Amino acid sequence: MTTGQRFDWSGIVDYAGRAQVEVPKTQYQLPGITAEYHPRGIPVEVPPLWHTVVTGRLAFPPEDGAALQAAQVRLATALDEIERVYPITPHGIFIQVAYGLPYFRERIPAAIVEEHMPKSMLPGTEGQWAVVDSIRFPKDPMAIALERNDIAFHFMSDFGAHVDNVVAALFRGEEHTLNGIPVDGVYLGDLLQVTTIRRGFVGHNMPKLMGERAGIPGAEKIPDGSMLFMGFTSTGADTVAFENTPSFETIPGFTDLTPDSYFAHGTAMHLSRTATDIAKWYARDPQERLHRMYHPRRSEDPEALTHWSVPLPFPRERGVLSFDPDEFINRLLEYDADRHGVIGHGMQVHGVVRLLQGTISAYGEWLSPGTVYFLRQDFNSIENPFSFSTEDEIDPTPHAGLHFVGFGPSSQHYQVMRLLMDSADLQQRYDLPDSNVALAGFTTTTHRQNLLLPPRAHRSMPLAELM
Repeated sequence: MTTGQRFDWSGIVDYAGRAQVEVPKTQYQLPGITAEYHPRGIPVEVPPLWHTVVTGRLAFPPEDGAALQAAQVRLATALDEIERVYPITPHGIFIQVAYGLPYFRERIPAAIVEEHMPKSMLPGTEGQWAVVDSIRFPKDPMAIALERNDIAFHFMSDFGAHVDNVVAALFRGEEHTLNGIPVDGVYLGDLLQVTTIRRGFVGHNMPKLMGERAGIPGAEKIPDGSMLFMGFTSTGADTVAFENTPSFETIPGFTDLTPDSYFAHGTAMHLSRTATDIAKWYARDPQERLHRMYHPRRSEDPEALTHWSVPLPFPRERGVLSFDPDEFINRLLEYDADRHGVIGHGMQVHGVVRLLQGTISAYGEWLSPGTVYFLRQDFNSIENPFSFSTEDEIDPTPHAGLHFVGFGPSSQHYQVMRLLMDSADLQQRYDLPDSNVALAGFTTTTHRQNLLLPPRAHRSMPLAELM
């Protein structure tokens, strides 16, 4: 193929005729995702099967504004070319592009960043950027890596070859094809130094299948059909964020953005990698695992993969609650720690992933109490810790792990949620071992970074066009 020519794939297959999907303004919404129904009628979203995250640092000097603007055009062109070949659906490919704070601090003039960066409105953090540096949390090891990548790409598809081909075309300097078609103008490897490649999967029975084939201790005990190594289902309809609720501007009170702001339809992203001791986890009986995943008052069939989320008496109509929901949740956590000696993960985060009071969104929509506004798109991995890294020693021995990809209205909000997950005060007050504090005794986080996921309209080198 002559350099500069494009293959008009849209002229060969009219994907719109196969599945009608509307491309969202956000990057985190995944059009075309389907649901399946589990026992007791619980709907569960089915995420794309294969995932890869590629992180990097821009390779040209920070002061070279012309190079950044040229890179903005090249990245936009490359993403458009890929999406002409693959539909933006699970059977095609989803691409998310996020940016770390070094990008904004070192690449964009301070006045431009200050004008457009979302600011926190949460008490005690007013005026801070709504994306801040990640910190070491109480349960994190001293040696945790707090990363400083300029950019991170997240690729998702039901077909692993789609992800592999796109990653190869973008970051390797050799001839490549996408879906069998030679492509030009997609290679970006000269623009950035790749720092890590993180590959993995999520889906029905995949953890057991991959874990057993890799010889990971304890994998044979993973319940059949589990989506993640620790069992259970991670995408029940009552635990998945509703439409655009994770965006900076959607729910009043988190940031100062409005629907007309530059970063409207963007969100704060947290990227981390956690090692999981599944042999230790499955040494616990099913009820013990249920209690640590949700809370110790649950009495349903502990062998079930899917459960309704932690039930609380939220009214489903407009009006004022007859109790303080924060106080109610705190009392339940205290009760569980005191009476049962166990704190459940679902109970820890229940009040910070969903609305405790109904509200009107920035778009004039009524959001009922209980509406979820934090979104997870995490996936399993057997890499130790990654498939490639410029800073980490790669251990060839497979290990169960989780790449956490989470989206919410601010980094400050995530920090509150993550501190609750450690429950350090409750643990100390009731002298609980780590193994009785939700998932703390079974997981170890090794890497963290906070990033900004822009809207699709500005996913290519945001703010560069304003320089």
